[in-house]
Amino acid sequence: MSTNISSRKALTRTFVPIIIKVSKGEQIFYEVIIMNKLSVCYILTFIVSILAITLIVSYTGADSLENYHKVEIKEGDSLWSIADEFQKKTEISKQDFVKWVQEKNNIHSTLIKPGDLVVVPIEKTDFYHIEQIASE
Repeated sequence: MSTNISSRKALTRTFVPIIIKVSKGEQIFYEVIIMNKLSVCYILTFIVSILAITLIVSYTGADSLENYHKVEIKEGDSLWSIADEFQKKTEISKQDFVKWVQEKNNIHSTLIKPGDLVVVPIEKTDFYHIEQIASE
């Protein structure tokens, strides 16, 4: 009897019972899977790692539009005229400029209205640095 109790203690120290609810039609079954504690630790570590990586990528992966220069649209402006205006300040083509502005500002056409604020692909620090050089 004592060997049976000691073997149970040894079993519970190294293995974990996992109960899984399985439904087949209208019937519900509960299955018990005995897993090694080390395996459970590996699985939990893997899941936590994936969640952490996802959070890090989602937080740092998106460009913060706060770092980019905003332009107020005036009468007669278009995305193409704004691309012409900022052509010398960017290293991208006009087509890529317009595409970037449309994507980041959720604009689905090239039509824009006066008074709208549009984020352009020029970082604020670069824009203000250029403006200071031009004014000197």
